[in-house]
Amino acid sequence: MAKYTFELKLKIVHDYLDGKGGSDYLAKKYSIKAPSQVKRWINAYQEFGEEGLV
Repeated sequence: MAKYTFELKLKIVHDYLDGKGGSDYLAKKYSIKAPSQVKRWINAYQEFGEEGLV
């Protein structure tokens, strides 16, 4: 099972794209250990859309 749900990843990416915070802030807000993980989700979403988060 994935550590983080698709819905959570999508929410974080949308928050980032909507200008609600940077990867460091959003990682802390949603209790993600590494801001680099948030950056990977953002990059995957930008390249592959929602499929990149599955």
